[in-house]
Amino acid sequence: MAPGDDSIDFFARYKDWITARSISITERTNPRDVAAYMVAVREDVDRRAFEVLGVDTGGLESYAERLVKPLRKNDYAELVNVYKQLGSKDTDAEISKATSGREELKPFAKACILRSAMKALGVAFYVSKNDKAFAGKSNAPKATNAVPFTSEGISFMAKYHDWVSIKKMSITENTKPEEVAAHLSSIRITADRKAALILGVNTANLDVYAAGITGNMRKSAANLERISGIILSADAKNEIEGACNGNAALKDAAQTYLFSTMLQNIKLDLEVSPDTLMDMFPGLKIPKPKGRMPGQKKKK
Repeated sequence: MAPGDDSIDFFARYKDWITARSISITERTNPRDVAAYMVAVREDVDRRAFEVLGVDTGGLESYAERLVKPLRKNDYAELVNVYKQLGSKDTDAEISKATSGREELKPFAKACILRSAMKALGVAFYVSKNDKAFAGKSNAPKATNAVPFTSEGISFMAKYHDWVSIKKMSITENTKPEEVAAHLSSIRITADRKAALILGVNTANLDVYAAGITGNMRKSAANLERISGIILSADAKNEIEGACNGNAALKDAAQTYLFSTMLQNIKLDLEVSPDTLMDMFPGLKIPKPKGRMPGQKKKK
């Protein structure tokens, strides 16, 4: 990344997973395409974080699809019914199977069921490539296997206007799966926030509004039901419209960002979250090596 150049690079080499995404940014680059790139990176890492830990995502996704089959689609409130099923005997059995009975993985299996259920219900929990804000015209660079280092590692490096982010991890035989999952989670969180922000959503105002709504609320079916109602309220709609800065095409992205933020505030996981990783793996340390990835050459 040469001085003065804007670009974002994501490189991953871990076991049989090899992927690279790069975007060079000029004054002619449409912010929508940069946001689409961030979404693509997000989708590269989100499911992978579960799999790295050892969660059978395929089995849980199939179970979630069966679970939501009788429910109304595109309805936030139906997520409450899914949440209430997380303590059922059938769900416990599916979770045990997907985690090979490992207690430390069960919270992540529950998160996987919830995120899979939302997808099956057609309820967005992150800004995706299908969002109306992209209008079917965004062009995220395709992934390749051109990773510029031969040893295992995961690297995310971004310079876009005044935003600079460097997240690097070298992976050795001593690196624990939870450390890799935590690194992927950190990249996902950055991608979620930046995708909405780069599109033009006023995420700062929505963060303040979400914090005011959730206050000291904690994870529960009652609070999930409350949030599912608030997101469709007149007050929330006004906040969402205000966060769009006059661009009606951003409404869905702003609504999705707000709903996701409120869920995070009450500690309801739809992803592998750093907080839950720290709870389930006490003493977790994330390697933060300085400098270039092993074997990586400077860009000229």
